[in-house]
Amino acid sequence: MMSKKNSSQTRPGQIRRRRPKPQAPAQTPQKEARQSKLLRFLPTVLIPHGVAVLLVIILAVASLMFTNSSMVNLSATIAQLWLSLNLGAVAGSGEVISVLPTLPGFIFLWAIAARIHRAVKDRVSIADLGVLAALVLGIPLALTAIAAFMLFDASSVLNVEVPPITRLLRVMLFHLSALFLGMGPRLWQALARRYGAPEWLIDAITQAFRFLIAFGTVSLVSVLVMTAINHSAFTATMQGYDDSASVVALIVLSILYLPNMMIFAMGNLIGSPLYFGDASISVFSVHSVPLPPLPILAALPSEAPSWAVALLVIPAIIATWVCVRNPMRLAVNTTAAVISALCFLVLAVFAGGTLGVYNYVGLNLLASVGLVFVYFALVGLLIAGIDKLRNPVEVKSVKAVPVVEPEPEEVEEDEEEDVEEEVDEEEEEVEEAVEEVEEDDAEDPEENPDEEESDEEIEPETEAEETNDGSEAEDR
Repeated sequence: MMSKKNSSQTRPGQIRRRRPKPQAPAQTPQKEARQSKLLRFLPTVLIPHGVAVLLVIILAVASLMFTNSSMVNLSATIAQLWLSLNLGAVAGSGEVISVLPTLPGFIFLWAIAARIHRAVKDRVSIADLGVLAALVLGIPLALTAIAAFMLFDASSVLNVEVPPITRLLRVMLFHLSALFLGMGPRLWQALARRYGAPEWLIDAITQAFRFLIAFGTVSLVSVLVMTAINHSAFTATMQGYDDSASVVALIVLSILYLPNMMIFAMGNLIGSPLYFGDASISVFSVHSVPLPPLPILAALPSEAPSWAVALLVIPAIIATWVCVRNPMRLAVNTTAAVISALCFLVLAVFAGGTLGVYNYVGLNLLASVGLVFVYFALVGLLIAGIDKLRNPVEVKSVKAVPVVEPEPEEVEEDEEEDVEEEVDEEEEEVEEAVEEVEEDDAEDPEENPDEEESDEEIEPETEAEETNDGSEAEDR
């Protein structure tokens, strides 16, 4: 019998295997890459939104404390301030206000665009852009939904309402604009090169932005000049308030509405009417109604002088300056005119909207878009035509070299001669090869017998295989 020590079950060479512990499944490379992209771009979008939410909360608390209001209004105030910052809309008492001050919103848009540009200016992939776009649109959409829920919850206690969904869509347009601006021209050029789009399309976008920036600057100056001219109306608005705090608040509110007035002035200078409820203001005629007590509205004229029509040349001069300083082809300038019209449409949508009992306040959108396109397209066409006349394209004349074609009979004779020459050359080569072989045989007479013997040595092997049927091999 074998002892337990010597049994085969306890041999020293045998190692008892342990069952491996179950491990968590490893993450796939795609999931890890997605998480890394998310961690990379999440701070880019989250930081400006976090700072904005913090400032909104501070401003809401300060405003409630300053006005001695109850803190019950805090949640509704935070929600309305967030929607105002994103140029959405606020509602209450059955009225909707979407004509909101655009200066804070444009500063917020610039901050988001700057963060996006800093994140994508060096190197970025298509997947990175997808993640970034999802974050840029997803985070504000979630915050806007939370704000709407806060207003809905407070509507049972306070006199507030959730704005219409069509007004809240401006929040998405707002952040899409930030994404578009933040990507920058270099990234757009790379995308155009990747997907086969013409690169001059980016030049057209840049040309359109040059025109809008220059036009906006001139319009802002015109607003300030008109405010200075109508300074009596500006000061009369503030005389109805005794305390200095209200006067300061009106001045601050006027500054916040300054970009709105700039956009309205751009529309007036290009020939589009501005509607303020039942009022209509343009360079051709003015029909006024009592306006809200806001000092910056002193920039709106109370009448249209006869010389006001001459202001229509201002956008034409600006477009000419842009096209001459940055000459482009006709196709580029025409595309720039389309892009200018679309961008101005976005600006007009942000600046205008509904203002309580006044209903619609803002520019005539269709007229504004059409006039911006017509101005820039006509000026671009004229500049391109003048440039073509000044620098015509020189076409070098190429002298034609006469080619003499031979007659058919001569061609046939030449072909026959070529064939005969080729045949003669081949015969000569064959004769030379035969002569060389004969000379070799004459010079080496001993090599031929060896070759015959070698042939014979091969032949017997073949004959021996054939005589395996019983014939005598000795005779052979």
